Amino acid sequence: MFAAQPAWAQTTAEAPAADADRSGITDIVVTARKQAESLQEVPMSISAVAGKDLENAGYTELNDVARLSGNVFFEAADRSKPQIYIRGVGTRSYDAGSDSSVGIFIDGVYLGRFGAMDMDLMDVERVELLRGPQGSLYGRNTIGGAISVVTRDPSPTFKGRLSGELGASDIGGDWLYSLNAAISGPIAGDDVRGSLSVTRRYRAGYQPVSIANIRGGSEDAWSGRGKLMFNLGEATLRLSADYSHLDGPPLVLVPNQLGGAANNPGPVTPGFVTPAEPTDPYHLSMDTPGQGIVKETYGWSAQLNVPFGAFELTSITALRKLKLNELDDLDGTTLPFQVYLADEDGKQFSQEMRLNYKSDTLSVLLGAYYSKEDVSRTEIINFGPASLLSALVNPAPLKWDFGLNLASKSSALFGQIQWEPVEKLSLTLGGRYSWDEKNVVFDTRSTVPGFIISNFTTPIARKWHSFDPSVSLSYKFTDDVMGYASYTSGFKSGAFQFIAVSPVIAQQVANPESVDSYEAGLRTTLLDRHLRLNAAAFSMNYRDLQQLRVIQFAPGVTAILTANAANSRIKGFEMEGRAVFNSNWSLDFSYGYLDAKFQNYVFNPTLDFSGNRMQRAPKSTLSLGLNFESKTGLGDLTTRIGYAYRSGIFFEADNNVVDPQSSEGALGLWDASLNLKNGNWTIGIWGRNLSDQRYRRQVLNSTGNAQRGIWAEPRTFGARISYDF
Repeated sequence: MFAAQPAWAQTTAEAPAADADRSGITDIVVTARKQAESLQEVPMSISAVAGKDLENAGYTELNDVARLSGNVFFEAADRSKPQIYIRGVGTRSYDAGSDSSVGIFIDGVYLGRFGAMDMDLMDVERVELLRGPQGSLYGRNTIGGAISVVTRDPSPTFKGRLSGELGASDIGGDWLYSLNAAISGPIAGDDVRGSLSVTRRYRAGYQPVSIANIRGGSEDAWSGRGKLMFNLGEATLRLSADYSHLDGPPLVLVPNQLGGAANNPGPVTPGFVTPAEPTDPYHLSMDTPGQGIVKETYGWSAQLNVPFGAFELTSITALRKLKLNELDDLDGTTLPFQVYLADEDGKQFSQEMRLNYKSDTLSVLLGAYYSKEDVSRTEIINFGPASLLSALVNPAPLKWDFGLNLASKSSALFGQIQWEPVEKLSLTLGGRYSWDEKNVVFDTRSTVPGFIISNFTTPIARKWHSFDPSVSLSYKFTDDVMGYASYTSGFKSGAFQFIAVSPVIAQQVANPESVDSYEAGLRTTLLDRHLRLNAAAFSMNYRDLQQLRVIQFAPGVTAILTANAANSRIKGFEMEGRAVFNSNWSLDFSYGYLDAKFQNYVFNPTLDFSGNRMQRAPKSTLSLGLNFESKTGLGDLTTRIGYAYRSGIFFEADNNVVDPQSSEGALGLWDASLNLKNGNWTIGIWGRNLSDQRYRRQVLNSTGNAQRGIWAEPRTFGARISYDF
């Protein structure tokens, strides 16, 4: 029951059922515009889904929302490299010098580091997805859109839950389990409430790799979340804290030409032969033991809401931390060629202040935002004896260290005025003025200085500012039909280099991206509240895209350069909704069409990518969810059968001209779940990828460089049991 705004989120995301009869559609309440309001009153393209329903379907990670929403691509190479695109706007970077084009927020707190974005859905009330730039309401770098995760508040009455889950995939030896314990309720009457949730997750892994003795897709994780809620007279204070420790999955890189030519990963030492490409991407061999990712994320936040008359003051103070260690076999073979290591340590502080005013015809929001990030990240490449570069300096070991220390500050003033000059007509004006300042220090080291690269330290500082306005006009034709038109400007901060092989490369800084977005839409509830049908059409002018390209800085040796390389025009539409046939059957649906092409992209003097389809921008996306609910002699039964379709995509801007394996064909995934609740007990079963599609989630390369693919999970089943008290 997922689609774009699944009304099956009735227990957590909807108004009381008194708004409609039992077989009709009730209102979904969202806080996308920093105030509680019906989803159908929001003049923008927005989707919402309840965390409880994601859990029942077996969806446990934030990237699963892409299966439910049109024009959204959210795949992760691993749990530290998410690649999020909304309406074709996104970034494939994951380094400390770049920022995401889609903002991820948890309880209003912006998550700045890529490694913290692909989170588990634990104790989640709902997930709201906003398409298009969101500068007048949300933090920095929301040029593509925003995903807002809202966690559950402590309950007014004592309650708790114990749950366990067991599952397996079609790959031998791959099994999984999870355990969860949660408790919530009053601590000191109505004045103090608290909640605590702890989760343990384990998966053996669906890609067994011999010699290295690892398994791709494995996971060993602990996480916890606690919240205290204080009623201070009319004011409310929420204190939240969370912690997560993840070991895995390793980044298993599979050569793209399965069973084909054994392409060398680079210049190979004479006498070494690149092994044959594997024929099965789920049964591999590599020579590097100890591969994996160990990630630790934690943080706390304090949200204070103080109402006084028609006004309300909101303060959100937050501190986030991330620690990351990674080890990968970069060539993806048994050839002792290259090993990649990464270490990252990041700290983020943010403070947001908002003042809301509301009357019958006027709503005003004024806000100020400040954030500070300190990040230290080192990328290391160890060259093995099969690398010709290593052989040339033998017996000295060859290792390159690319260090980057980032100190970033961002400040903004933002606001929005919503005015109803006459009944049913509403005009909204908004804007954001942003100041971004970044100071970085590149620290590049080599064990053999002067061979290809030298030791150097280069500090660089940049400042940017931008004013991004927005305006929308909406009209309620009836109580259940609203139309709107809007214009929004978006901005994403400038970017530094992924790695710097020379002081000249380090000095190359990409300018900010910008977008002008035009949108018109309808939000309707029809057929006596048995059909919710929302639609939006949009056109965007997207400028100064920060793209990755390969440069050659020595014979047979290349480096990745981040630069402003392109402009594009993106057009499309979304349609989504829910049909309730009777008290038992309902259908959630969403469809997105995207025409995303580069208008101007001259890659180099001999390659022109102008007119090519943009990366990770499928032309069509479709989601269907057929739901059945009924009371039986055994308890309350709920079932769902879901289908998610995505047309073919290109992973690189060359559209297979240079890299013929850099695309993935059309993909259709079937999911299903069944849950039976009897009293305090609930049992359920779920299945993902029921037709066992074998496909690549990502391809990591840059045009003209070696290609390696990351393969998705095969058919996977699970069973769950829980007890509520």
